Amino acid sequence: MSLPVYTRLEDGQKSHRSYLSTLILLSITVAFVLFCAIGFLTTTRPGKYLLQPPYYQPQPEYVWLNQSKLMQQLKFVLNCHSTEASFRIEQRGKYWVLENILTPSEMQIGIRQPRRPVQCYETITYTTHGDYRFLDNIVPLLERWDGPLSLALYAPGHEIERAIDGLRWLMFCHRQSYLVEEWLSVHLYFDSDRMPPMPIQYYRDRVYQPIDDCPRPYFEDPVDPTQPSLRQAGYNDSSDHIYPVNVGRNIAREAATTHFVLASDIELYPNPDFIEMFLQMIAQSAYWHTLAEPSVYVLPIFEVPETATVPEKKFELLQMLNEGEAIKFHEKICERCHTVPGYESWLKVIKQDDTMGIVASASRTGPFALWEPIFVGTKREPLYDERLSWEGKFDKMSQGYIMCVQDYKFYVLDNGFLVHKPGIKSVSEAARPELEQKQRKFVEEVIFEELKILYGESDQCEL
Repeated sequence: MSLPVYTRLEDGQKSHRSYLSTLILLSITVAFVLFCAIGFLTTTRPGKYLLQPPYYQPQPEYVWLNQSKLMQQLKFVLNCHSTEASFRIEQRGKYWVLENILTPSEMQIGIRQPRRPVQCYETITYTTHGDYRFLDNIVPLLERWDGPLSLALYAPGHEIERAIDGLRWLMFCHRQSYLVEEWLSVHLYFDSDRMPPMPIQYYRDRVYQPIDDCPRPYFEDPVDPTQPSLRQAGYNDSSDHIYPVNVGRNIAREAATTHFVLASDIELYPNPDFIEMFLQMIAQSAYWHTLAEPSVYVLPIFEVPETATVPEKKFELLQMLNEGEAIKFHEKICERCHTVPGYESWLKVIKQDDTMGIVASASRTGPFALWEPIFVGTKREPLYDERLSWEGKFDKMSQGYIMCVQDYKFYVLDNGFLVHKPGIKSVSEAARPELEQKQRKFVEEVIFEELKILYGESDQCEL
């Protein structure tokens, strides 16, 4: 067996061989960099960010589903039970409730018929409350929400007549009445000592009676200072009645027929396309773990001046914040009550598409122990204490305490937000010192003791 013969290379040959090796290595490096760049830019519909701080976790890839596949996925994932809305009368403590006195409907061959009920998994219900003076918010809210709206309307005594006529005006006179017909469900409630002047059947019939000559609606009239109203500092009249805010919140939420609900206030407007973005997020397997634990999905809240236009897109909101045309909700009254966890990170996430993800998560502890978030949840979340009034404030604190003890996770959504109807409230406008002191004392001395017995206590949870 002969051994291979090695020939000594001359210096010129060495130089040529080294040049070729360097060129090949450089070509491989360039090809690898190009491959990575192309892969990054052509990923299947991810949440793309113009800014991504190093402490922000990139969102999972999205497989954007068409409507049919989205519904199939949500039906499987949520596994919820669909129900149909129907009229009923029920008693709730000292209040009577006319649930579903108005439900979504449509005209068929000249006859008004109920619309097809939504399935529990196919959308989200916005649940809210108010009195007839706040009906001017319904259409602006539905324009942006474009989904079911469950409204508990406080209508004591003769106010039920104005409430009914206000609803009729929205249905038969407003140029966008189709939104009301398609999405609005209304539940009237009133004190047992302030009953309606006419039998209930009269109002059930009247609410669907067309208006021939459309007058100026009651809710656009200037506020009469002699009449009680949510728009004023207090709701006290000679009978010492107050606005039962939590009764309305619970009625509206319990009447919803969808799995997910956004329990909010009637003057808080969500960004358009929120429902589609949220449901697409829930359909992604990367977020299913949030459904297996006590959790809710939080929307940051903002305020704009009375002369401003409510922003529709997040980049518009961020521009207004930079220019001082928008501020955090109640920034001048109680900033820490509504500042969300990871707020600085939330500001840095600017998406180029319509995906939604989670930018931060937290518990209601530490710096967020007195936080009052607005969130998408379900009807399984703790109810609001119905003994608390709007005038005395602290009306959502008992729910927050229960959620803290039960170790709820609060997930902050990166592409959703709420903006209050234009007009920034000052500290003096929000102050009701006597009522606040009385209610705060009741919360600390009565409700807190009850909650500790019912749900236990934790050193990290405050009320």
